[in-house]
Amino acid sequence: GGGTAGTPGDAGTPYTPATPGGGAYGAGYGNTWQQNQGQTPYDPTGTPATPATPGSDAPRAPVDVNWCVPRIQVKVVSGEFIDRIGVVTELQGADCIVSLEDGRTTVVPAEDLEAVPAGKNCSVIILQGELKGSTGKLIGIDGRDGIVKMDLNSDIKIVDMPLLAVHVKKDD
Repeated sequence: GGGTAGTPGDAGTPYTPATPGGGAYGAGYGNTWQQNQGQTPYDPTGTPATPATPGSDAPRAPVDVNWCVPRIQVKVVSGEFIDRIGVVTELQGADCIVSLEDGRTTVVPAEDLEAVPAGKNCSVIILQGELKGSTGKLIGIDGRDGIVKMDLNSDIKIVDMPLLAVHVKKDD
């Protein structure tokens, strides 16, 4: 879109904006207001926000599909096996293969599962972010912060507790 074609009142006004405060009474003020109004739709100040958009789209897709990772302890929160505890053994798209405590194995949609909250000295696995899939030991809890000693390099990381799940090692 260009120019002043869409600005109301400009077409029939002989007043030129080059001479502010010119002849007719109030014309200077009226015109300044009109110019500002006319510029608002073309104002580029909204544009710098758009580079953030591709980044905010990226994490959404994987989370929606399946937030689970194998070898985590989960609680079934809806469906046939509600309130049962199990371990995710495999992922299939948006579903998880869950080995229940009673020995049965079932397929449960990831949205029907929640991670069993980790306790102090638990083996944990990180569910999201750059450390997703990394394992460690929860050595302390400070409010919402889990203090995790990473298995890989013994680094200490502070991780949001909801991003931690109990990691079940293959001892069996």
